[in-house]
Amino acid sequence: MITDRPIRWGLVGTNGYARRACAPSFAEVPSAQLVAVASSRAESAQAFARDFDVDLATDDVGALVASDAIDAVWIASPSHMHAEHGRAALLAGKHVLLEKPLALDLDEARDLVSCAEKQGLILATGYQARYVPAHLRMRDLITSGAIGDVVVARSFYGMHRVGPPRTWRAERSTARWGTLADIGTHHLDLLRMLVGEVDSISGFTAYRTGGETEDAAAASLRFVGGALGSLTVSSVVGRPDVVVEVVGTEGSLVSRGMSPAGQGTAVHLPADGPAEDITGSTPLAFVSQLATVTDVILGADVAYASGDDGARNVELLETMTGLEG
Repeated sequence: MITDRPIRWGLVGTNGYARRACAPSFAEVPSAQLVAVASSRAESAQAFARDFDVDLATDDVGALVASDAIDAVWIASPSHMHAEHGRAALLAGKHVLLEKPLALDLDEARDLVSCAEKQGLILATGYQARYVPAHLRMRDLITSGAIGDVVVARSFYGMHRVGPPRTWRAERSTARWGTLADIGTHHLDLLRMLVGEVDSISGFTAYRTGGETEDAAAASLRFVGGALGSLTVSSVVGRPDVVVEVVGTEGSLVSRGMSPAGQGTAVHLPADGPAEDITGSTPLAFVSQLATVTDVILGADVAYASGDDGARNVELLETMTGLEG
């Protein structure tokens, strides 16, 4: 798709992430323009439109996706609405950036992927960790053999939430997973980007704050290439932290503090020689994601978190938690 104007986006969702991360990102990406917004409440959509100078505000997602004024839709609605909203947008001929999880079960996720393929449209999954420059540098160093053969990899992602979430996130019927869908799936995707496809996975979950969805989880992974890995996430840690480490036969790579909005650090630790800072620039990953997906819509051949990636991670979460279908 080649055009001499910005890609015109609609946004589904006006609270939390949509207001904090999605909408402000457009000011930093000249090739993307936010022109429409939908919320479950008309007054919320109208207030959001005033705050971000958006032309169209509606409480009808169907009306938004049907509008000829938009080319693509960024969907940041609650998890249980992802499949419905994503499918509606794709059937209306719009490209889609759909926040994680892609859907609440694998069948719905695969249906979205199939729908996008049939319509000839881009379906991207909202995995911001893929767009952090330090993570991309880590991937390139691994690919080039800078740390030799990967032996083990680990991710720890901890955040602090006081008490159980008081929204749809606390219920299995509307969220299915808790901290795994909230933050864990980001680093499951990141480990797949860095180390390769997962061959097998198993895990445990914990429920400390009284919700129906887990607030801590740990998984063991075996990758197709033979490396082993671990993923540990929690929303009840006293001191939030993010650590990703990939260890090879000739060195290791470690990033710390690299959450989507974080300004962390990353280092290459060769087997012989001094540590090398590979942090580079630390732009907001939300902005990099929007720029990359917009470029893909415009026809660029660049890597991005696809619908296939989103569906695969739903499959892995189902397997590790024993929650099939």
